[in-house]
Amino acid sequence: MDQPTPPTVAFTLRPIGLVRTAPRKRARLPKYFVPGGRATLELFHPYRAGLQGLYEGTEVWVVTFQAPSGQAIRETWPTAEGLPGVFATTSLDRPNPIEFLRARIRDLDPEKGVLHVMGLDLEDGAPVLDIRPVTAPHHPLTRTSERVLS
Repeated sequence: MDQPTPPTVAFTLRPIGLVRTAPRKRARLPKYFVPGGRATLELFHPYRAGLQGLYEGTEVWVVTFQAPSGQAIRETWPTAEGLPGVFATTSLDRPNPIEFLRARIRDLDPEKGVLHVMGLDLEDGAPVLDIRPVTAPHHPLTRTSERVLS
């Protein structure tokens, strides 16, 4: 049976801001949450109002675009347990270099469009594509002290 050829589709992604970090050596494999990883997310002016409702301590998903490594995409990665597929790894060599990284807000200034976060392992200048709270759809985005127990 012939395998269908994936369609060629062009996308335009518009960064909403940039990651600012102190220069450091990045880990070979990214971690989903790096406790010591501190970064500042600087949002461009049109997106600053989107920070309303976030607060210190909120965990967020930071969606970024990571420049392709230039290496060929590997389908499998050798491990002691066998060969998992690339989608079962945190490899930087992916079909689309988009990262979803979890971070916790240390503090923020919505008027200036600045979020200070911890838990990120990103390179300085990485474009931020989106920020989303880490919550289930049925949970309100409220401070723990404001939640009503039922």
